[in-house]
Amino acid sequence: MLKHIKRILATSVGLVVLLTGSSAVWADGNVPASVTTPPKPIEGIRDDGSYHDLVHPGVANGGYMVYSLDGTTWFTTLPAATAAGSYTVYYRAVGDSSHSDSPVGTVTALITRPDAASFADYLYRHALNRPADDNSKNALSAIVTNGGNGADLARTVFSSGEFNNRGLSDSDFIEVVYQTLLGRASDASGRTAWLDALSHGASRMSMVEEFINTSEFADICLNYGLTSGGSGSPNVTVTSASGVRAFVGRLYRICLGRRPDTGGYEFWSSQLQNHEISGTNCAYGFFFSPEFTGAGYSNQEYVTRLYSVFLDRSPDPAGLNNWVTALNRGVSRQDVFYGFARSAEFTNICTQYGIVRG
Repeated sequence: MLKHIKRILATSVGLVVLLTGSSAVWADGNVPASVTTPPKPIEGIRDDGSYHDLVHPGVANGGYMVYSLDGTTWFTTLPAATAAGSYTVYYRAVGDSSHSDSPVGTVTALITRPDAASFADYLYRHALNRPADDNSKNALSAIVTNGGNGADLARTVFSSGEFNNRGLSDSDFIEVVYQTLLGRASDASGRTAWLDALSHGASRMSMVEEFINTSEFADICLNYGLTSGGSGSPNVTVTSASGVRAFVGRLYRICLGRRPDTGGYEFWSSQLQNHEISGTNCAYGFFFSPEFTGAGYSNQEYVTRLYSVFLDRSPDPAGLNNWVTALNRGVSRQDVFYGFARSAEFTNICTQYGIVRG
C-alpha cells in the first residue's frame, strides 16, 4: 500500500498532502468531506414582502452542510432574503472528526419582482406590431396579480380579436410566433414542419401552446420576473458555479498540493464560469505555472500528477514507464500534457463538473 502513496509538498505554505489512488489526504490524516448533493436554487421566488429560503438543502458526506451569503459568516440554517435581486449562496461541508472541510461552492438564487406591464408591452410589440397602451398593460398586469403567468398573457394576446384581424398568412404567423415566444427567427426545418402541420388542419393556437412549453419561452418570462406557466424550464446556469469552483479546487489540491488561495481561486473560477477558458486551458495554467515548474519535479512525479488530474487514478506501471521513457528521450512536457488532456477520462471528469473540456 505504501508504494502507492505519493507525497506532495506545497510550494508556499508547506502543507503536506498524501494522494492514495484518487483520494487526497491532508497532513492531519483526514480526507475532505464532500458535498454529495449541492444545494439548488429555489426557482420562481417573487418579491412579495416575505422572507424566502433561497436554496434547497444540500447533502454532505463526512460532515454537515453550512451556508453563507457573504462567504465569511456561516450558518447551518438555509439562507433567506426578501428583496428582489441576485444572491450568491456559498456552501461547504464541515468535516467531522474523520474529515477536513470541503472546498467552498456557490450557487446563484434569484428573487424577481414581476413586471407584467413590460412583458405586456413586449407581447404587443412582437405579436400586434404596436406598443401596449396603458389600459392593456393594466388588464394584463391584473391577470398576473390574480395568479396568472406568462402563458396566460401570451394566450390572451394571441387569441385576441386584434391579433386575428391582422390576417397573417400561415408563413407570417409562424414567424411572429417564433419571434414572440422563442425570441428568434424560425429555423428552416421548424418552419417547414409547421407550415405542413397548419396546411393539414392543425390550429394556430396549438402552435402557440407548444411554444409556451419551451425553455426559450421560460427564459423570456424569467427576464420579466414571471413564471412561464408552461412545462419548459429556464436555461439559467445557476448551479454551474459550484462545479467550476470544485474543479479549480481539485487542481489546487492535486496539481499544486495545497489549498486554494483566494485570489487564484476567484480568478480561475471566474475564467471558467465566463467561458473564457476551457478545462484544458485551466489545467495547463496550473501545470505550467511558475509555482509548479519552479518545484523541479522529476519526470516520474510529473506523469504521476497527470494521471491523478486527468485520469483520476494512480499510474499503472507500464503506462508510467512509457510516458517517463518518452520524456527522457526528449518528448516535451507540453506534448505529454495534451496526450492526457485529450483522454476520454478527462472528458468525463469535465462533464461531471459541468465544464467544457476544450
